[in-house]
Amino acid sequence: MMTALEKEYGDALYSLAMEENCPDEVLEGLSLAVAAFQENPGYLTLVQNPALPKEERLGLLDKAFEGVHTYVLRLLKLLCERSALSLAPGALEQFKSLLYAERGILPVEAITAVPLTEEQQKALMDKLAAKTGKTILLETKLDPSVLGGVKLRYEGKELDGTAAGRLSALRRALTQA
Repeated sequence: MMTALEKEYGDALYSLAMEENCPDEVLEGLSLAVAAFQENPGYLTLVQNPALPKEERLGLLDKAFEGVHTYVLRLLKLLCERSALSLAPGALEQFKSLLYAERGILPVEAITAVPLTEEQQKALMDKLAAKTGKTILLETKLDPSVLGGVKLRYEGKELDGTAAGRLSALRRALTQA
């Protein structure tokens, strides 16, 4: 669940990016930064260490994110000064959700026991696009516990068409009978 501060930072960054017509560059830069923090938690700890002078911590961000859009670097520095770089992933999610809504893009997570073929992915995306009227951004994940079928997550909903889901529903129905 996103915090109010994450939403606020994401909203502000989105407004700036749209005003200056650079949302793709900002999305790319913020995505890069968040991925870097997740891959290197030690670095995140270092740049938030209050024992280091503020100028040194901000200099580390300048070096690490030298090619990213100015708005992203400014946000990272602001969050660093407030010891709040942990809010960057939430701000990224808010930014993405606003940009995707603007562009009619619906992110969908498909969870299956075995990898979907390209044809299956295309068919699923076409069916969802027809149903929702949006462009589908499909992310597939593997989970052997689903046994078979597919579980879809989008717009806060979960559609469970898996064998495990059907068995669970059958089990509930039998215990209630």
